[in-house]
Parts: sequence; C-alpha cells; structure tokens
Amino acid sequence: MSLPDYFCGRLFQMLIIGVDPGSITTGYGIIRKNGSRSAHVASGTIRTGSGSCQSKKLLQIHKKLDEVIREHGPAVMVVESLFHANNSQSLMKLSQVRGVILLLGEIHGMDIFEYAPMEIKKGLTGYGRAEKEQMVYMVRKILDLPSLKSADQADALAMALFHSHMCLPDRVAS
Repeated sequence: MSLPDYFCGRLFQMLIIGVDPGSITTGYGIIRKNGSRSAHVASGTIRTGSGSCQSKKLLQIHKKLDEVIREHGPAVMVVESLFHANNSQSLMKLSQVRGVILLLGEIHGMDIFEYAPMEIKKGLTGYGRAEKEQMVYMVRKILDLPSLKSADQADALAMALFHSHMCLPDRVAS
C-alpha cells in the first residue's frame, strides 16, 4: 500500500500515536487526524524509576504502552529516529527502549514512521533547534490544551502532530 493510497480519500481519518522513548520516562501522545484537523485523544508518561534494572524497565514500558495501544487502537506510530549520543551506555539503553516500542508497533499492525528531532522541531516551530519550552507552547496551542505534565508528553504529541501535518492530502498527492 503506497503512502498516497493510504492517506487520501476515505481513509484520511486516523489515530496517530507518537512515542518519545526514554529508559526512565517514556512519553506517549495520541491524536485524531480528521482531514487537516488534529485533536488530542490521550497522552501521558510511563515512569520506570531510576533504580530498576534495565530488563524490568523494558517490561514495564512494554506493558503500559501495550495497554494504551489496546485501549485506543492507533493505526500509525511515530518515533524519533536515533541521534548521536556521547554516552554509549545511554545510547544502548535508549536503543533497547526503541526496540520494545517498535516491536509493539509491529505486533499491533501499525504503520511506523521515524523522524529526526530537528525535523520535528522545525516542522512545528519553524526552527530546528527550538527549546523545549517552545515545543510545549506550540503543542498546547495547536491542540488547545491548558497544560501538559512533562516535556516527554509534549515531545510525543509533537511527533504525532508533525506526522499528521506531513500527511495532508495535498502534500501526499504531489
């Protein structure tokens, strides 16, 4: 199924989940895309705690994210692509979390998209090196939300919003 076939026509209403991977805090955000409009459905964070061993953290992320996906049934998953990190241990832990997230997307039959953090920031704020506060502000403004619990939640919603705007019918068809 090609991108234009999937996103144009009758199938253009969908649920999109953005997931911001983290070994201590993983953010998720689900939006409903209806034509060119996006609306907040659900969002939050999965906190694993810093004292747990990595395998228990991965299991906790898997269980909670699986619950969220089963409850809402998104068709599309958006995850940040990996970026270069100075600490190889942190990069390995983040890669393991991403693996759990991507596997859940595949298990639930979602289409999975990955975007670079700078690409998402530029798409939402117009500036690829935007600060966290700018991203939180834009997400709140676009989705008409009074507040957000954390930057991780805002980042996840930003990913879903970015993807929803990338897939407007006029952009996909060209």
